[in-house]
Amino acid sequence: MNLPVIVIGAGVGGLTTAALLTQNGHQVKILEKSSKVGGRTISTKFQNHILDNGFHIMPFYKKSAIFEILKKLKIDSKLKLAKVDDIAFYSSDGFHTYPKGILDLLKLSLLPLKSRIKLLRILLPIAFTSISKTESWDNTPLTKITSGLDSETNAFFEAVCMLAFADSAEHISLGEFARTIIRANPFKGGTSEFAYPDNGGYDSICNVLSDYILDQGGEIHTRQLVKKIIVEDSKVTGVLIQNLKGSDELIYTNCAVISYPAYTALNQLFEKNIIPSEFVNKINKLNKTTSVVEVHFALKSKIDSRQVVFPVGKIYTTKGIFFISNITPSVSPPGEHLIIAGTPVLPEDTDNPQKIKNIVTKMKQEISSIYPEFQQSLLWERPMAWKLVESVVKEPGKVWKSKMPHTIKGIEGLYFVGDSTISYGIGTDSAAHSSLLCTPKIESFLKL
Repeated sequence: MNLPVIVIGAGVGGLTTAALLTQNGHQVKILEKSSKVGGRTISTKFQNHILDNGFHIMPFYKKSAIFEILKKLKIDSKLKLAKVDDIAFYSSDGFHTYPKGILDLLKLSLLPLKSRIKLLRILLPIAFTSISKTESWDNTPLTKITSGLDSETNAFFEAVCMLAFADSAEHISLGEFARTIIRANPFKGGTSEFAYPDNGGYDSICNVLSDYILDQGGEIHTRQLVKKIIVEDSKVTGVLIQNLKGSDELIYTNCAVISYPAYTALNQLFEKNIIPSEFVNKINKLNKTTSVVEVHFALKSKIDSRQVVFPVGKIYTTKGIFFISNITPSVSPPGEHLIIAGTPVLPEDTDNPQKIKNIVTKMKQEISSIYPEFQQSLLWERPMAWKLVESVVKEPGKVWKSKMPHTIKGIEGLYFVGDSTISYGIGTDSAAHSSLLCTPKIESFLKL
């Protein structure tokens, strides 16, 4: 009897892996604890606007790992994308165009000419190095090359890190930063453009993938709580779930794929002594999350035609203003406009209502200082403060091949995919890259 591959989690990592497996004729059953697919990308409707759970963006546009998978599945035409390339800095002397390529740095009006040349000397060698070379920089902090720069140039690095990593430069590995610069270099086949689903809601990507999986005969079961992965004689033999009736049910399988943070799964889904404690302790060190305060604002008039604006300088709490309706009007009802502003915060700040209120007030004051018409155009606001529910591993010593491996030595039929496993990039792009790396290993096992 052919047993199904059980994929636990219907976020980008789980869905891309399942889709690649079903493409090659494998029987796949996805178990998702939520009521719908999407994982961290799930969007909601509020006041007739489509709100993402935080700001998401597809990096490197059609060069991203997600788009590579959609092309591989021949469903890239199912996802219409809007380009995100009208990006600007805002400083005390006004707006400055965001550079779209390495050579554009020479025209970067944010910086004096001398600083531009110095910045080019730093970034050019990085942009033309190899991905394999960047691995030697994975334990080095980005601040190693930025600490001696002037404040304006450091502000540039902060803006790039906010766009690429949703965090400040002090938390970023030089190796991960370098891979981002290389992938954005048009002379190496890259692009600095970004993309967002044109019909609104970043989970549109997951919906396209889930439709493909179902068309290929795969199964997707929501509201399925996985309680345990059964391992006997060092082999996966089944998955224990709590079904919709609240009863325990055993699903027999010889292959289980975990697509949510590995450090969470290792601590929750296995009997004691199945996974060596020293290995669990090592993986637990990857449990590094980004905490943010983000606020959706609905406006009755358009206050800017740009898509993204980065206020630069230490005086600004607001690190990014994203004009979602300017990216695609599909997210808002006619005559209204949606923006989201965000800033990284300390984890403890997300549990402090007064602190959140103060941050939101400061952000509104800053946006009003840039756009005097903001306050009178404001219809409503919806703050969010959260710690990311999946790892955003980008710190020195915790990136690329220092992450969770896709397999655990000595256990057959057990695989891990997603942003916390070996891959480069962060978030959804990292999760998709992980699937590209792991799926061939799963298929080799299944062929046996």
